[in-house]
Amino acid sequence: MVISLLVPYMQKELNNYYKEYLTELPIIFPYSVDIVNVERQGGNGYLIRLEVIAHPFVGPINTVGDDRIIIETGAFGSVKIVKFEHIKSYQLPWNLQHIIKKPY
Repeated sequence: MVISLLVPYMQKELNNYYKEYLTELPIIFPYSVDIVNVERQGGNGYLIRLEVIAHPFVGPINTVGDDRIIIETGAFGSVKIVKFEHIKSYQLPWNLQHIIKKPY
């Protein structure tokens, strides 16, 4: 459920990255995000840092890459993307080659 609330923030970062490389922006759903780490910052404070790996895709099942995203959430609903890192690219099938602007 937590991931569902954060998907819009992650999607915005993914759009910013992939718009340079693809004409069709990939999407994510909560099931395409893996939680790597969750830490409470400062001991017993309200700042929580999450590290996730997102697996965005185009079409029904064509994963385009793996992306590490570090997110901080605060006490009053604040959400901040601390870091975005593209880790790995996957080759798209022949029928989706036309959406590639340049290699990513």
